[in-house]
Amino acid sequence: MLPDTAPDLLSFDPSQDIALTIRFPAVFAGGSPKDFVFSRDDVGQALTLYCRERKVPLPKNSAKQIEKFKDGAALTMQIGGAGLHIMVIDDQEVMRNIIKKLLGKANPAQISEASDGLKALEMLRSGDVDPDVIICDLHMEHMDGIEFLRTLRTEKGNLNSRKPVLILTGDKSEQAHEITRQVGASKVLTKPIGADDLIRQINLVRGHFEAGR
Repeated sequence: MLPDTAPDLLSFDPSQDIALTIRFPAVFAGGSPKDFVFSRDDVGQALTLYCRERKVPLPKNSAKQIEKFKDGAALTMQIGGAGLHIMVIDDQEVMRNIIKKLLGKANPAQISEASDGLKALEMLRSGDVDPDVIICDLHMEHMDGIEFLRTLRTEKGNLNSRKPVLILTGDKSEQAHEITRQVGASKVLTKPIGADDLIRQINLVRGHFEAGR
C-alpha cells in the first residue's frame, strides 16, 4: 500500500528495468525517504491504481498499453472513452467561439460553456457537467480565474475539484501567472495560441495531473 502523503518524486525511465520510482518523504524526523519501484510491465497498472486509490478523477475504464521496443518501452494511458469533454470559461462569447474552433481539431465529444467563474462553479457543483479538462480565462467579471481556482480547489465535496484547469489569458505578467499556478492552475497559457499547441497542452496537463496529483 502506498502512503497517503503526497510523493516527493515521480520518475519514469522506460529504458531501465526499474522504470517507475515513486518516492515518499520520511514519516519521522531523521528518517529516510521511502521508494516504491515498478518494472516496465507494471508501470501502466501501477499508475492507474495510484490515481484511483488517491481519488484522482481517472475514469474507471482507463486502460494501459505498453509497447516494447529494443531500446525500452513506451507507455500510453487511454483515459475514458472516445472524445474529450472540455469546459470553456470566458466572459467574452467571441473568445469562447474562438477556443471552440481551435478545439475542433481534437474532435471533442462535448464542449460546455460558462461566461464567468460563478456560473462555472454552479455547473460543476450540480454535477450537470463532468469535464475532462477546464479552460478558463484569467480576468472576468463577477468571478475571475484566480478566485474560481481558489474556490474550486478547496471544495472537497465537489467531485470536479481536482480536474485539470488550463488558464488561457492575454495577461503576460509573470507575477499573475505565478499566483495563478499557486492557487491550482495546471498550466498557464498566453493568447494568442494555435490549435496544435492548445491540444498538446491539454494532453500534457491531463497526463501530469493524473500522475502527479
